[in-house]
Amino acid sequence: MSDVTGNVYIVYGKQCEEISKEIVKSQYAALFKSVVIDDFLTDETVTGDDRVIICGSTSEIKQILKKASVNGCSVALLAQKNQNTLRSTFGIPKNREESLKVALESEPKPLDLLYVNDEIVLWGAVIGDAPPLTYSSAVYRETTFVERYKLLVGALKKLKHLKQNKIKLITAKGQEINTSASGVVIIEHDNHTGASSLVQGFLSVNDGKLAALLLSPASIADYLYYLYVSIFKKSKNTNLPDSVGFVKSESLGIESVQPLDVMVDGENITQTPVEFVVKKQAVRFIAGEKFWAEVKNESSDKETLKLSGLPVTNEEVSYAQDVLPFFTHASENRYKDLFSDLRKQGKTESTYVTLMFLSTILATVGLFLNSASVVIGAMLLAPLMQPIVSTAMGVLRSDQSLLFSSIKTVLVGVVIALFSAAVIALLLPLENLTDEISARLSPSLLDLMVALVSGVAAAYAQNNEKIVGSLAGVSIAVALVPPLATAGVGLGWMEMDIFYPAFLLFVTNLVGIIFAASLTFLVMGFSPIKRAKKGLAYALVTSLIVAIPLYLSFTTMAFDSRILSALEQKEYLVSGKIVQIENVALKHTDVLVVKCDFIVQEMLSHDELTEFKQTLQAELDMPFALEVVQRVRL
Repeated sequence: MSDVTGNVYIVYGKQCEEISKEIVKSQYAALFKSVVIDDFLTDETVTGDDRVIICGSTSEIKQILKKASVNGCSVALLAQKNQNTLRSTFGIPKNREESLKVALESEPKPLDLLYVNDEIVLWGAVIGDAPPLTYSSAVYRETTFVERYKLLVGALKKLKHLKQNKIKLITAKGQEINTSASGVVIIEHDNHTGASSLVQGFLSVNDGKLAALLLSPASIADYLYYLYVSIFKKSKNTNLPDSVGFVKSESLGIESVQPLDVMVDGENITQTPVEFVVKKQAVRFIAGEKFWAEVKNESSDKETLKLSGLPVTNEEVSYAQDVLPFFTHASENRYKDLFSDLRKQGKTESTYVTLMFLSTILATVGLFLNSASVVIGAMLLAPLMQPIVSTAMGVLRSDQSLLFSSIKTVLVGVVIALFSAAVIALLLPLENLTDEISARLSPSLLDLMVALVSGVAAAYAQNNEKIVGSLAGVSIAVALVPPLATAGVGLGWMEMDIFYPAFLLFVTNLVGIIFAASLTFLVMGFSPIKRAKKGLAYALVTSLIVAIPLYLSFTTMAFDSRILSALEQKEYLVSGKIVQIENVALKHTDVLVVKCDFIVQEMLSHDELTEFKQTLQAELDMPFALEVVQRVRL
């Protein structure tokens, strides 16, 4: 036992009478006096040389700490079975004998006390609502997945009421912070919650400063992410998430436009406005080495402010006070540069016209040469993607100036591509349908899927300078100019069977990119949902209309795939002769025409062919016309 010149008291409250009886039977029983808390509080003989071991409720512990801060006696804590947060915060051993040993043998050290309106805060206070930051590891560290799921469901129920509140913070040095937040968490040292885990490096037990974390989720999506990290993620993240602010000061005044509930140590005690003050080294505290090892004993007069992710401008604060949006909102300052770039890209300039001519010529020649590399080069050169992305932003925000300018630029590009390809098709003495041309004549829902994914990628890349170069890859994936060039070839040949599917493929890409890019910009916060509804509705309806012929084409593609897989490379026995089917091709007319090669060792007669056709029709369960080339393999 450390040198103790005064008395040692075991002070217990009403809930700890059974515990006090256990302590009397311990090996340390002869060393202390057992006193009921009410008697101890009225005892005027307690001095700074005495040591007090307290077991009681939260309010009873605070009463003892207040007295200890006045008369200078040292204090140790014993935790009851249900006081998990208290045990976790102050590093109190679970074993009773071990707790008594720490209380009797450890040296007292100075500890700061945090007050709110003259009320002691033991482990933390919450203003408003900040669930992800207040969840205690002591509560769910060892819980099952099902129990954590229930905790998540409870937090999700708060979504309907969760909103930002305009607040004003005033630090000890008079710095004023006007922002909005759903809640503020105030702690003095590590209390093993989500809040303290984020700022462990800034916490100390005796530096005279409190730590305040402001939860200001920009959207419901942000809030859900915080919940996931707080409840399910095991690894510690030492960086502050976006929309979480941090203030460290000797005191902090908090005001709000609407009164907010103030919860201290799990109990509602008052409403804003409130003032938190730290009394430096106010009490001599006894704890184990684990408690003192986890905190820093550093002191500095500097205040710490980390508020870069919080609403600051009037626009941001005003927007945040509305019902929490599902997606993040980007302020005017944040999208000023993006809007400037999009407006430039939406204009019809000489460079754009020149590149459209060159890329179309390159694509058309590549189609006739049946050269994939030349066609890819045309995709890279084509400037169509940029005004289409600008159109998407115009649709989203109902910005008529940006929308009309971008649509005009896109239409100019379309006319240039169709005209150039048609002229080249008329001038060249070639009318063969190459594989590269044929590849653009069967658009389906799969092409719409490619366009949608490309639209998301294009919008994301447009807003990120580090990956804006990826737009070239998006252009290759979605291929805007080659379908236009193919449609132009159809015009030049006056073949509507070529023009229609090729132009439908371009329209599919165009509509899919605009819809997906608009939706992506919405998720990234470049328009409130109320403003975006109209434009997104138009884009969605247009996408659905385009999807109708694509669906029909897709069903045909699926039908053809089933027929081909049923026939290709199959062997049959016809009148004792082995027949292998190869090179199957289908042609859709009034009657389905199946073209294929029969690989035989002996030619089939007409009757045998007729019999074999009937066998195939029965197998496929459909009538069709059969065009066959017999090849003899010896």
